[in-house]
Amino acid sequence: MQNFPPCRILLAFLFFVLSMSLGAEQPARVPLAMKNPLQDKNFYVLSAIEWTPSVHALVKTNAALSEIGAAKRTALSEAVRSCGTDVSCYAKAMRWSDDEIAKSRAAIGALAANQAMRQFVDGPLSRSGMYQRYSNRPPAEMLGQAWEDSAHKMNATIDIYMLGHPAPHPDFDGGEYDVKAPRFSNAVQFIASILDDDKKSLDLFFEPTMRFTIEVLRTQLRDEAGRNEPLDAGENKAAVRRVPTVRWAQYPYTVIVVLGAGPDRAGLPLAPAGRLRLEPAVKAYHEGKAPFILVSGGYVHPALTPYSEALEMKKALMSEFRVPENAIIVDPQARVTITNMRNAARLIYRYGIPFDKKALVVSSPSHIDMVGKAQYQSRDNLGYVPYLTGNRLSPAVLEFTPKVESLNTDLADMMDP
Repeated sequence: MQNFPPCRILLAFLFFVLSMSLGAEQPARVPLAMKNPLQDKNFYVLSAIEWTPSVHALVKTNAALSEIGAAKRTALSEAVRSCGTDVSCYAKAMRWSDDEIAKSRAAIGALAANQAMRQFVDGPLSRSGMYQRYSNRPPAEMLGQAWEDSAHKMNATIDIYMLGHPAPHPDFDGGEYDVKAPRFSNAVQFIASILDDDKKSLDLFFEPTMRFTIEVLRTQLRDEAGRNEPLDAGENKAAVRRVPTVRWAQYPYTVIVVLGAGPDRAGLPLAPAGRLRLEPAVKAYHEGKAPFILVSGGYVHPALTPYSEALEMKKALMSEFRVPENAIIVDPQARVTITNMRNAARLIYRYGIPFDKKALVVSSPSHIDMVGKAQYQSRDNLGYVPYLTGNRLSPAVLEFTPKVESLNTDLADMMDP
C-alpha cells in the first residue's frame, strides 16, 4: 500500500471538511427572478418547486403528499357544494391542520435524500437566500422548515383576511373588506368556485390552499408585496445599471438610507415629515458621502393608501432636489422601522453594492433613536438582527452595517415578506 506524507493526509482531510461545509451555495448577489412576485415572495420555496421540473415531478408523485393534495382538492369541492357564502366554512376547508403540516413536512423532508431534491436545496434554494437562517441545517431540515413556515403563513393569511383575526399592525394592515360583509363573502365563494373548476391544474399538494390565500390577499387589496416588481427592471433600473461603474474607494459610505414617513390624512402623497428627512440625506449626498440615496417606505399611512412613501420621496428628490434618477434606489414596501433597515440591507446585497462597508441612515432625531433600539428588538420581531449600528454623526444621521440574514423571508408579514 502506498504511504502518503502526513502533510498530504492533513490537506486531504481539510479539503474534505471544507467541501462538506460548502455544500450549500452562498446567496446570489443579483435580484431574484420571479414569475409571480406576490406568490413568490411569500412562498418562495413552493414557487421554486413548481417551476423546477425534476422537483415538481418528485413532489407530485410522492404517495404521502399526493394523498394530502387529493384531500385538499376534495375539501375544496365539498366547500363549493355546501358552504354557500359562509366564509368560515371555506376557511376551515382550506386551512392546514397540525397533523397535515407534520405529515407533509416529514414527507417532503424525506425527499431530500433524492439527488435532484438535494441539488435543488443546496443550489437554487440556498442561492435564493430566502431561507438564510436555515442555511446551516441539513437539506431535509431546511426543506421541511421552509415548507412548515409556508403552511403557517397560509393559515395566518386565512385567519387575518378571512376570519378577522388581528393583523400584526392592526392600525394599517387590515383588509379592504369587513370579513362579514356580503360583498366579501360573495368574493370568497367565487374564488373557491374558480379554483375548483381548475383543480386539475392544482397537481401539487400545497397548490389549492396557496392559490386560495393569494386570491384572498388580492381581494383584500393586500397585494403590496407584488407591486412595482421587478424593481431592478423598473423604478431602480437606472441605479442598478450605474452600480458596476461606481469607484467605491472614493466614498466613505455605500448608500444613504432615508426612512419614510406616511401622511396622517388621505389624499396627501408625501408627508411634510417625509420631505424634511430628505434634506440631510441630500446634503450628505452632495458632500460625497455616498453615491446613492435609498428611500424606504411602503403603502402604509393612512391604511390602504394608494401612495408609497418611497416612490413619493423619489419624485421629490428628482423634481425638487435635482438628484438624478441613477442615484436613487427605492424600497416601496417596508412598513415599520425594522423592515426599512432590513429591506435596505437586502437591496444593498442584491444590487452588488459592497456589503462589508458601512452605510448611513437618515431620519428625524427621535426616529434615529428608534433605529438604535430596533436592532435589538428585532430578535423578537424577526428572530435575528438585520443590521448593526455604528457612530451617530449628527442627531439625524447614523452609521450602520447590513447583515446577510436580512435576505430571509418574513414569516409574518404578507405585504412585505
